[in-house]
Amino acid sequence: MQRVWIAVASVWAMLLLVAVLAWSYAPAGPLPQAQPHTIVVRGANGKQQLVVVQPPAGQTHASTHTSGAAG
Repeated sequence: MQRVWIAVASVWAMLLLVAVLAWSYAPAGPLPQAQPHTIVVRGANGKQQLVVVQPPAGQTHASTHTSGAAG
């Protein structure tokens, strides 16, 4: 009977450990929004202009997945 109680206690201890880890888990926050950048461009004759570069809309990273079936 002692082995049964040890098994029950170990199951409860494992559940308690999982509950503590799940309770202390902090989900990741939202990704920061892409901000436009201003750059200085020198044109012909040395004239400087400010150009605002907008971030691409939609997907902000490259994908290595190719579409379509091979061959």
